[in-house]
Amino acid sequence: MNKKSPLTPPEMKKHYLFFSLITLLIFSCEKDDICADTTQTTPRVVIEFYDIQARDEIKAIPGLFAIGVDSDGNEVPIHNELVLTRSLIALPLQNNSNQTQFKLYKSYALTDSNVSGNPDVITITYDIETLYVSRACGYINTYTIQTFSIGSDSDQWMRNSQILITQITNENEIHIKVLH
Repeated sequence: MNKKSPLTPPEMKKHYLFFSLITLLIFSCEKDDICADTTQTTPRVVIEFYDIQARDEIKAIPGLFAIGVDSDGNEVPIHNELVLTRSLIALPLQNNSNQTQFKLYKSYALTDSNVSGNPDVITITYDIETLYVSRACGYINTYTIQTFSIGSDSDQWMRNSQILITQITNENEIHIKVLH
């Protein structure tokens, strides 16, 4: 009786090659091929709002909403920005410029495509330092604040500011204090 092998030599070579490739892929991954969720990303500037009458008391802003302003004066939406009553906001700085502007609205509302509220424009100038994290995570930027200014207008609600920490390396600290 002639027993025939279930796989012929060419088929065995294909299977061997397939399993070799799978094994190679599994064992070729290094620990830095995966960026952990806990890895620091490019931090945003954190601004906290205080009562101008009692300078050490945090004061929430009703309907606070932020929108970016590009170099041509056009409004640029901020990803995941919501209208909320809050005393703290974290804003992303531009990576391709040393200056970022925002409109911060107090009592923001959108009704039938009409915006209402009281906007004040802030301007932040900074230096950028790019840091390599790993192959999987790539690069992050950190910033050094040079100036923070509040544009004046006839109905200005932000009155004064103070840079508390110039180095923006994380979002766990308050970088700028604004009095209103």
